[in-house]
Amino acid sequence: MSYQYNIQTSKKDLRSSICLFIDHKLATIVKLFLSTFLVAYIYSFSENIFNYILNVGLYEIASYTTMLISYFVVAYFVDKTNRVWIYRIGVILRAVFVVFAIFYGKDLSKLILLAGFLNGFSQGVYYSAFNTIQQEMVSRKSVKSFMLLSNITAKVVDVVFPLILGALIEISTFAQVAIYVFILCIIQIGISFGIRAKKPDNSFFSIKQYLKDLKENENTYAKMKVIYLTCFVYGFTTIITTIVNICIMIEFNSNLSLGVFTSIFAFIAIVTIMIVNKFAHIGKRTNLFLFIAVFQLAFTALFSIIPNIYTLILFNLANAVGYIIYRTILDIHRNANLKESGLYGGITEHQVIMEIMFDISRVISYGALILLGNFHSLIAFKIFLVLMSISASMVLVLLAIYERKFYSNISNDEKAYKIIKKCLLNK
Repeated sequence: MSYQYNIQTSKKDLRSSICLFIDHKLATIVKLFLSTFLVAYIYSFSENIFNYILNVGLYEIASYTTMLISYFVVAYFVDKTNRVWIYRIGVILRAVFVVFAIFYGKDLSKLILLAGFLNGFSQGVYYSAFNTIQQEMVSRKSVKSFMLLSNITAKVVDVVFPLILGALIEISTFAQVAIYVFILCIIQIGISFGIRAKKPDNSFFSIKQYLKDLKENENTYAKMKVIYLTCFVYGFTTIITTIVNICIMIEFNSNLSLGVFTSIFAFIAIVTIMIVNKFAHIGKRTNLFLFIAVFQLAFTALFSIIPNIYTLILFNLANAVGYIIYRTILDIHRNANLKESGLYGGITEHQVIMEIMFDISRVISYGALILLGNFHSLIAFKIFLVLMSISASMVLVLLAIYERKFYSNISNDEKAYKIIKKCLLNK
């Protein structure tokens, strides 16, 4: 278990927090390149749309399977050692993968599975350390503001850098842009030396013990069961971004167009989450979540029935708005519950369970995508798209049920924090 905290005397390391925040935003750019544009690049050496779908499915399923395994294994060492060094190794491994993409270029068509394994391994090592460090640094009181800021800045990156990366790939080559991304990885490594994290004393990694401690707190256990189920359902939504990229590349066959559309929808998403944060309070937004869920599903169905440029835009718009809402709200709840219960020692185990839930559903969804690639049926592809949209809507429905059940009598997060803090201190 991670080292124990005293919530009355713990101090925040501002420099480490800033370095971690900036470092992770650079990581967001790298991930954007290794997901959105690498998936688009696969299109360039695919013979037809179904071959493209098959290649993307193989790449992603290899990536998430490896990520699931490596995350679980590395988490054991994260919990027992100085997690900053493991975090740094994760950044280095991502840089190695970028170099791999640079040198193999078109030959990636013959190395799809290997590319997926390398990406998944680097992601597993990186996030197993990052998720733990982040949770150790962010207090319960700051979770909402931190996650909101984190997701908004991530979307700012999604506004600016798809345009830059898309334009650069159009006027140069994928390999040349990969060199610039590699430089960002080197900068990340340098910034990581400004991050400090306490090495736990006499720590041990035990999911069994964590679950045992969790069950002793009936209210927290009830909350966590809903959160873990939501994480499982959320994992299915990951493939929607891939499907969006596939649709845009089929329609436009242009990295620049992919960048333009990604940027526009990211900007709309930022405005949306800021409005939701200001005017929709926790426990009072059930109807909003349900409306967004219906909104997202309706435009997905419309695009599937009448596929054209206009319905594609509406589909992407609904997906962008829905995604930032359920991603931000889920991040706030899943990272706050452990602190509310005082189970600070189970941070690593908590993150591992969530990652298992995420990746199992991701592997299932990309396995289904591989089957679709073999069926050679656009109708089956559209049905699959609607099913994945239903999973996105279900995330919002589960969050609505969660807040209705556990926070319906609390007007906002500040009141919740004061009540929880008072109970913990009295205990």
